[in-house]
Order: sequence, then structure tokens, then C-alpha cells
Amino acid sequence: MDLFFDLKSKKIGYSRIGRMYLSSKERTYFKTPNIVIPMTNTLMGNINFLEYFETHPIFFITKQIFLKIGFLRDKFRNTSFIYSHSGTFTRFKEILDENPHIFSQNNVISIIPFNIPTTTIDKDFAIQEINEYLHYAKSVLDSYPNNSFGVNIKIFDYSELIDLYIPLIKENKNIKILNFADLFDNLSNFRAILRVMDRIKHELNNNLVLMASGRLIPKYYPLLIYLGFDIIDSSYMMYLSADNFYNTTEELLPVYKLKELPCPCVACSGKLKDLLQDKYSQEKILLLTLHNLISAKIYMNKITQFLDTEDYRSFLEKTTHDDPLLYSSLKILDKEYFEKIRLETPISSSNTIIRCIGPISYYRPDFQEFRERVIRNYLPEQWTKLIIILPCSAKKPYSESKSHKQFYKVIRKFPEFPDFQEIILTSPLGAIPRQLENIYPVNLYDIPVTGDWSQEEINITARMLTKLLKKYDKSIPIICHIKGEGYSSIIENVVKEVKQKFYFTDVDDNLTSKNALKSLEEKIKTLKNNTDKDLSPHTLFTNTWVRKFIKIADYQYGIGLGMKLFGNGIKMRRNRNKTKLKIIEQAKDEFIATFDLNKGQIELTIAGADLLFSFIHKLNYLVFDGEKIKGSNLFRPGIIDFSPNILPQSNVIILNKNKQKIIAVGNAIVGSNNIKNIKRGIVAEIYEKL
Repeated sequence: MDLFFDLKSKKIGYSRIGRMYLSSKERTYFKTPNIVIPMTNTLMGNINFLEYFETHPIFFITKQIFLKIGFLRDKFRNTSFIYSHSGTFTRFKEILDENPHIFSQNNVISIIPFNIPTTTIDKDFAIQEINEYLHYAKSVLDSYPNNSFGVNIKIFDYSELIDLYIPLIKENKNIKILNFADLFDNLSNFRAILRVMDRIKHELNNNLVLMASGRLIPKYYPLLIYLGFDIIDSSYMMYLSADNFYNTTEELLPVYKLKELPCPCVACSGKLKDLLQDKYSQEKILLLTLHNLISAKIYMNKITQFLDTEDYRSFLEKTTHDDPLLYSSLKILDKEYFEKIRLETPISSSNTIIRCIGPISYYRPDFQEFRERVIRNYLPEQWTKLIIILPCSAKKPYSESKSHKQFYKVIRKFPEFPDFQEIILTSPLGAIPRQLENIYPVNLYDIPVTGDWSQEEINITARMLTKLLKKYDKSIPIICHIKGEGYSSIIENVVKEVKQKFYFTDVDDNLTSKNALKSLEEKIKTLKNNTDKDLSPHTLFTNTWVRKFIKIADYQYGIGLGMKLFGNGIKMRRNRNKTKLKIIEQAKDEFIATFDLNKGQIELTIAGADLLFSFIHKLNYLVFDGEKIKGSNLFRPGIIDFSPNILPQSNVIILNKNKQKIIAVGNAIVGSNNIKNIKRGIVAEIYEKL
């Protein structure tokens, strides 16, 4: 079956939302990420299990009895199954021969078994076992070319052994699922896990479904989804139940410790509470299994909700705070794999508040990407005569806060205000030029404003401010209108690194007091003419939005391209909902771009993209294998070339086959790495085409 997995949207980190198809005949699918529920004779005999999981889309089966055609078609027509055989290869092939229609046409896919009697083996023995497995797996794949299969991947704590599997996976198109059977059995070896995931993501077809199994508990699920897993086998919950463990998501508790059951599920509200102290009760184990599976499914539902509609990274961070292993794993991923994961992380988001809850937020990939891109693409306005350093505000964008409105009144008293550069200091993003306050993530982050700064927050902000100020002429004076030890420490660090002179306003009570604002005004009056720079070249720059659009375009597309787009003057119109600004070139009265206030991103029209055509090598582009696009989506088979640094949600320009004409503009669904490693699926959503 060619159609098996389609990516629908890319989320932060390696996380993704997709569709998994298991029936070529019915073309039924279910949404991923998802949880695989084990199906056993005992569970199938429990009415509560049948009622609760009646509509669940995918089950894990190990018994032949569940492969009967009548069972599959009558009771589970719209349900998918993953079959795992626990016996020999010989018997496995016999089962495939006995059930040809089940595995070739129906909603069942089989995982080629990898059954080893021991779990403690050295590297040489591991290599021998893997090679033997690959030999048998190859024989199965060749014998049943029309069947789809999953392969078990075991690395036995040796991450480099993943390389043994890659040739087989690349050579066999009927491999659809990669089941990592032991990868997370030792979470303390997280660097090995990341090395494996990095190889998989950058070497193999990204339309392959990634499945995690083994000793997995629900508290691991958010991190697994962040790493790009599509389905998670919950069978381990059965073993935990047999050992009398009760899942609370945050922790696994021995049932003998429970005085009250904190869950209202059908098992906990029924007889389970009366059987807690009955050590050998089979009924208790069944009810405990039911609770543990229900709680795992509920938690997965919560995960997918946050992944789909909220800031998933904030949710993930909260789940790591009570587990040192999870916390340190996320830190390692952020710091050691940023250059890889940045190409997988969307550059914008819409109406989703980013809640920063501590140091684990400082190096999330979208924040790092923002800081690096600002330092790389922000070019000072050449007429800048004065720099004003200001604190952040709780309200975003800053200019809509009460404090910044007060600062704004003072600064706008001076007709030379377009020659002043405002820079806002904030944690954890760093130093924000005023022109970039409306873009993602500046427009959506939320952090408690306490006035207390950690040393790491001070260092991050000081490094970024230093790099920005080094772009400016050393003769430009800098006014600091700040208060608090954290802000003072930042400036103390920066003063040692730059050549400009710093001047501080007199602040007694607070920054918006009458005396403090008067001091700011007097400092501006005294210092505004301290350089020999000319005033702004024309009145264009008295419009704050024009200054913003020029710098936002530089940030998105590259240094200098903002002036190419908007340097001849523009007019703006808001839409009815006041969520978008329509940008019209003044001279030609031509619609060239839209600024989406929710996403914090400029979206070019074809006319706007044409203004940048001579700089196409700097831009994010896709080359279409044709001259005209039909529909509103561009799919992978239609793309013959693409630029190397596309990030998900980037604005992209679509060129015709010979790269001589812009035929459409849109937003990327996936980044360059995914485009390289997928064979099908949507790559970009088109919002204008010829």
C-alpha cells in the first residue's frame, strides 16, 4: 500500500500531526500522534473495556484469534491493528501464508518479530543478533512485496548500531513503521537516544511512522511526541498493573500506598477501591489494567490537544519539572541539537501564548532562532543619532502597555524621533529593537515580571545587546531608562564590551513617575545632537509602521530587502477584524504584502515577491515542475528544487520549472529537511497564484 502516512502540520521540535492509513480498501485513517492499546482475551471479556475503547482507532494484538476476518470486519471495520508475533520466524511466515487477505487488504499491519531470549549482551553479540534479524526480515519483505510491514529496531544501548538498520529500511518500500523496541528502556542514556533520532530524521524517509514501545510510562509521552514519535505502544501498562502499580501520570504508585483513588474512571469509581489490599486478586489486576490504560489514553488526548491548539513546548516543559531525567534530556536536546532541530521548528504561530516557566525555556529552539536571526539580519538605520534602552512590559506588544505609552509620549515630543533607536531588554528573549516588537515570538511570550533576573538571563540578554550595539557607530550616545539590579547588571556587562558612552536617567520611585519621565526628556534633549549624522532621508520614517515593516522584512527575508519592498512609501489598510494590515505600495497603488498581526509575519503577494525577484537566491523558494498550480496546496511530487533553509511556516515563493517566473506565493508546512526526506504530502499552502 503506497498511501500510509501523510504529514498534516509541523510543530515545535520534531513533533508533528499526521494521518496514518492502514486500510487500502476502505482508505480509513486515524490522526497521529496516538496511543496503541493492547487487546487481550481478558480485556475483551470486560464490558467496561469494550465500552470505553469501542471507538479507539488502533490496537496492538499478539494472538492469532484476533486475525479472523469476521472479527475484523464485523466488529472493527474502522479500526486499525498492529500485529506482533512472539514466536519463531518460521511460524510467523506460516501465519502470513495462512492469512493473505488479512495482511494485504485489511486494516492490519504486522511488525516483523525480533525475539531474543536475553537482555544483557555485549556489543559483538548485539551486532550478530541484529544482522541475523535483518537477514530474516529481508526474506519476509522480499517474499511479501505487496504487504506493508513494520520492523523492530533494537540497539541494546549502542546508538551506533542504528546504522545497521538503515540500508534495509532504505531499500524496502514496504517498510512503513519503525518500532523502537528498547530505545527508551534507559532514559539516563539520552544522548544515545538523540543520536539515533538524529540519524533517523536526517537519513530516512520522513513518511515512515515512528513507533515507541518497551518500558514506557505516560509521563514520558510528551517528550516522545516532541522527538517525533507518531504512535506509542501502551502495553507496558499491563505489566505494571500485574506488579500492582497505579498510574497517576505524574508518578507510578504502589496500590498498597493508596488511601483514596484520585481518578473518576469506571474502574476507580467501581470495585477497584474495595480490592486495593487484596494482594492476589485477578479482578483487581484487571481493573488496575483498565484504569492504567484509560489514564494513558486520557493523557494522550491532553497531549494532542495542546499539540494541536496551544504552545506544546510550554506544556512539555511543565511535564519535565518533577523528573530530573526528563528535564536534563530537554536541556541536552536544546543545547546540543539546535542546528538540527531549528529546521524542524515553525517560525511563527497564531494566537498561542508562550508561557515561559523557568530556565528550561531560555533555549527553546524558536527563541534561539529568533535571537540568532536578529543578530544576523538586523541592520541599524544609518541615520540613528541616539539609542534608548528600555525595560520590557507584561503587555505585548510593548507599545500597547501603560508604561511604554508614557515613554512614547516623551520620545515623540521630539521631531527627530525617527533618528532614535529604542531597544527593549527582556528575558528570556534578550534585546528587542522596537521595530521587531510585533513579530513571533516577541508578540506572544509571557513571563512573570518580578524584577529578579538569574545570572543566565543576564548573560543571554547582555550577549545579545552587545552584539546589536557593536553594529552601531561608537559615537552614538546610549540612554538607559531602566531600574533594578537585573537591568543594571546587564548594562554593566555590556559597557565593558562596546565603545559607546552610556547615560542614565534619574529614577526615584518608578520609571513612569513625573520626575523619571522628565529626566528621560532632558537626557534626550541634551544628547540628541551629539553626533554629526544627517536626519532621516525623508518623512517616510515618521510612520512607525513603515520602520517596523522594513526591519521585519529584513528579519524574514534578509538584510536590505525591507527597503526594496517598502522604501518607496506605502499605504496601509486594516481588515474588518483588525487582525491583518494590507500593505500597498504608494507610487503604483499596488497591493504587495499583508502583515498578519496574530502570526507576526509578513506575507508577500506575487506583486511584492516580484520586487525581490533579483534576490531570489536569498529567499525561501520552491520550484514547481510546471507552469501553473491547481488547487490551494503544493505537494511534494510537484517540487523539483527548493532553497536549503526553509523553516515550517516560512513565507515561500513558488517558481516555475525554469525558475524564470514567480507563479505563486504561500506558507511552508514543513522545512527543508522534511522536504528532502519525504516522498508525498503537502509542502506548502498557497494563498495566491497566477
